[in-house]
Amino acid sequence: SWLFSEYGSNFVKTMLRLAKERDSLSIVHDQTGCPTYAGDLAHAIISLLQQPTSPRGIFHYCGNKSATWYEFTKAIFQTAHQLDDSFRIPELNAIPTDQYPLHAPRPAYSIMDCSRLENEFGIKPSDWKRALREILRKIN
Repeated sequence: SWLFSEYGSNFVKTMLRLAKERDSLSIVHDQTGCPTYAGDLAHAIISLLQQPTSPRGIFHYCGNKSATWYEFTKAIFQTAHQLDDSFRIPELNAIPTDQYPLHAPRPAYSIMDCSRLENEFGIKPSDWKRALREILRKIN
C-alpha cells in the first residue's frame, strides 16, 4: 500500500520535486492508507520465503501507521526540513478527493490488515517514518 523508496518514481519523490517548483500544493485529505517502504516489503517477502513451512494464502504487508495523503505530505516535508533546514516547505492546502482530478477512482480507506504475517511469522509492519528519514538522507 502506498509504496515509496529512494528509487524510481513515487509519491515522496514527486512531492520533493513539487516543493521546489511551487509555492503551494493542494493535497487530498480524505483518502487514508499506510505508506510502505519498498525495501521493508522486500525484506518481508524474503523472510516469508525463508520460513521452514511453505506459507499459503493471502498476506498483506504495509506501513505501521495510517495517514492521509495530506498527512503523508506533511511528514515528508517536515522530515526533509529537519534533515536540511534550507528545504523550503510550500503552503499545503487540504482538499477533498472530488477536487482532485483522477484517472481512476481511489478508495477512501485502503488500510491493510497485516496481523497474519506478524502473528504467524513475526514479520512486523514497516516503520514508514523511520524509512522516510533514511531515504530522504539518501536522496539528498
